[in-house]
Amino acid sequence: MGSWISHLRIAENILQQCSWLDETAFTFGSLAPDSGLPNADWTQFDPPKEISHFLPVGSGEGSAQDLVFYRSYVSPVNRQQEPVLASFLTGYFVHLASDHLWADRIGKASRQAYTHLFENNPEVKAWDTIKEDWYALDQRYVRDHPDCLFWRVFLRMPIPQSPLPFVRQDAFEHQVNYIRDFYSHPSTDWVLDRPYPYLSEANMQRYVNETSASLVRILRLLATLPPPDGLTSATSLLTSAETASFIPPLGDPA
Repeated sequence: MGSWISHLRIAENILQQCSWLDETAFTFGSLAPDSGLPNADWTQFDPPKEISHFLPVGSGEGSAQDLVFYRSYVSPVNRQQEPVLASFLTGYFVHLASDHLWADRIGKASRQAYTHLFENNPEVKAWDTIKEDWYALDQRYVRDHPDCLFWRVFLRMPIPQSPLPFVRQDAFEHQVNYIRDFYSHPSTDWVLDRPYPYLSEANMQRYVNETSASLVRILRLLATLPPPDGLTSATSLLTSAETASFIPPLGDPA
C-alpha cells in the first residue's frame, strides 16, 4: 500500500542501521511483493495480493500477515551462511510490515480526513485522487535526490533471481522494469512543485523516519527472540504510538 519510493526510502534508512544486509538483495527484496502482474486498471494482480502480501482472503493490506512470511521464509535462513538470500527475504518481510504500518498510519488517517472524497466518489476514484499526491511526492524525491537508493542500486544493478516460489521471475522482472521506467522517465504530465493537499512531504518524511526506526527495532527483536506464537504481524510488537494514525491535516495548507 505504501508508495514504491517510500519503500526504498525506508530500505535506505534500514541499510544504514543493519550493516549485515546486502544492499542490492535487500533493495530488490523491498519491492518484490509488488511483483504481481496487474490487469488493465490495476485492480487485480497475478498472483493475487492474498498470496504476494500474505493477506487473509477478503481483507485489506492493513492485514498483511508478515510474521507468517517471516516464520516460513526468513527464520529458517542462516544470515551468516547465506547473507544475500537472507537480505532479499528480509527486504520482502520489511515491505509487508511497512504496508501494515502505512495502512494503519496513513491509510486510516486519509479516509478520516477526506471523507468527502469517499462520500462523493467511488472508492477506487477517491483513492486514486489521494494517491496522485503519494506518487508525485515519489517523483519529486527521485528528481531531487540523484544519489538515492533508486538511482544507485535499483535502477543500475542486475535484477536478481527470485528465491520465492510464488514470485515468478518473469513477473518480477516485468515489475522491476516498470518501476524503473516509471521514475527514470516520468510523464511530462506530472506537476511536482506545488502544494500537496492529501499528503505533505513533511508527513511523508515523518512516516519514513518513524517506520524505519520501528522496523529496525523489530528486526533486532526478532534476531534475538522468535516471535510469540499466535502473532501474525510484527507490528503487534510495537507501541501504540508507533502504530497510531497520523492526526489530520495530512497535506499542505490550502
